[in-house]
Amino acid sequence: MPKKKFQNDAVFLNQIPEFENVETTKLEKNYLKVIYTNLFISFSLVSIILIITVANLELYNTGTIFEISLGLYFLFWLLIIIYYIMSFKRRSYRFRDHDVIYKYGVIYHTNVLIPFNRIQHIALHQGLFSRMYGLASLQFYTAGGATTDINIKGLKLETAQKFKTFVSEKIEKIDKR
Repeated sequence: MPKKKFQNDAVFLNQIPEFENVETTKLEKNYLKVIYTNLFISFSLVSIILIITVANLELYNTGTIFEISLGLYFLFWLLIIIYYIMSFKRRSYRFRDHDVIYKYGVIYHTNVLIPFNRIQHIALHQGLFSRMYGLASLQFYTAGGATTDINIKGLKLETAQKFKTFVSEKIEKIDKR
């Protein structure tokens, strides 16, 4: 077989595809219910612990400081709920022929593109509440380590299974080359 002649052509900015502008799919709306359920349980547990602590130390007799602390506590949880709602609305994904794109972030908007040839392992996860709503998450482990791994939560179970199979088949074809 004849050797290919080495080429190193210039790449111009207008030739580079813009994956940031790719139309992506939002997560399932039921995933917001999972988020609310997890937040409710967390809020309840922390509140119970604080109530027991305040009652045992009799901190409720401190007047204004207690009222301000109580107000800040509820404000803190309100901000967390708002953050998670905004975060849910910003999460989206797209599977393409050669890669997967995942967009997320409230304060910092992040677009992650992982080529299938970088994926070493795919895991399908279902938590207790996700299972109740027929949801799952797909976690992609890459050769780059934890900073390049992504976990797409809030997919319908059937959708997650199909995408897992799709990506696994793509990876298998790449490995056979």
